[in-house]
Amino acid sequence: MPARLRILADGYGLSSRDRSELPGVIEQATAVCRAFVAARVADGDPGYLQALAERGGWERWDRMQTWLAEGRETFTAALLS
Repeated sequence: MPARLRILADGYGLSSRDRSELPGVIEQATAVCRAFVAARVADGDPGYLQALAERGGWERWDRMQTWLAEGRETFTAALLS
């Protein structure tokens, strides 16, 4: 993942400041997406209920958010190297 993240940042020509902020932005975007899905699930949207059930449920979201937070220093270092 760090190498792919660096390719993404290089491709967009991100500044050092933007690169240092990118891992946190990705975490924020993931949290926003989760909140959106949670709202759809709470409304009983059958498509979101099915997708959530088929794709690992909330446990998958929790693992993803934990992985992003735990990897933030590694990702930032890769982006700034």
